[in-house]
Amino acid sequence: MKRALFALCCLFAQIPGASAALAEDLDDFLVGQGCAIGPETTDLAVAAGFSADALSAVVTEAEDDPETFRTGDWIVLPPTLCVIAPPAVKSQIRIDDPEVVAVTSGIDDYAKFGERGCFLDGPGLPSTVQQTRGWDAETTNTEYMRFLAENLRAGTIAFFKDDPLSTPVGIQVLTGECADVPNISEIRANQALRDRYFDDLIRENATKVGCEEDGGPGIAFMELAAERTKGKNTNAWLFAEVRFIAMGAGWYAGMSATERGTPRPPLCNYETPRP
Repeated sequence: MKRALFALCCLFAQIPGASAALAEDLDDFLVGQGCAIGPETTDLAVAAGFSADALSAVVTEAEDDPETFRTGDWIVLPPTLCVIAPPAVKSQIRIDDPEVVAVTSGIDDYAKFGERGCFLDGPGLPSTVQQTRGWDAETTNTEYMRFLAENLRAGTIAFFKDDPLSTPVGIQVLTGECADVPNISEIRANQALRDRYFDDLIRENATKVGCEEDGGPGIAFMELAAERTKGKNTNAWLFAEVRFIAMGAGWYAGMSATERGTPRPPLCNYETPRP
């Protein structure tokens, strides 16, 4: 990330009135958008106070880099300018809020199924916060997805199981006593692998899947994860964690309380036909 920020700082030094602070702010913004510049992210950038000249300068710099990825009206910046990472999303729902605690199971509640851990009641949390906070359905959905993205990035929750044929009990809480589970070391190791290979996996997977309703991280993503990590990734549901992160970050267009939306770059491309 420091290398990419240095490149942006050097680039911005050529723009009158630009500063290192502005370059750092834009770097953070672009990471939050998956290092992708397109119609939606351009509008968001301008709304956030960045100039069209600043974005154009970044795009111009990226055009000569062979690792720049163009698809449709989008450009995904190369790693030299922007490293794709789980973005620093923040939700109004906090992991220690009473509503979260109320819908989290006890650590031994699923012992009869051979599971030890604290698991969220997935549908129960949005329903509870909508009632306690008086939110509408859209706000509730947005904040819940941000909650998942923020806490997956922080490592305070996980969606983990080493068996692709068995769905995890639910979102697993990993704070306080809830982290006292037999496989915590394995979970932590997989979280570290996810973040270490995030940029590489997102970029490579995007060349293989189209931007359609069922696009985004899936089977191809898991095959890549096995290859890139040399079999060290044991979370068969890594793709779901990455989807949750991407949804919470807004990398799905048209997502709402009733629609799951469609992925957009950097998750996919507009050239791969539907299978």
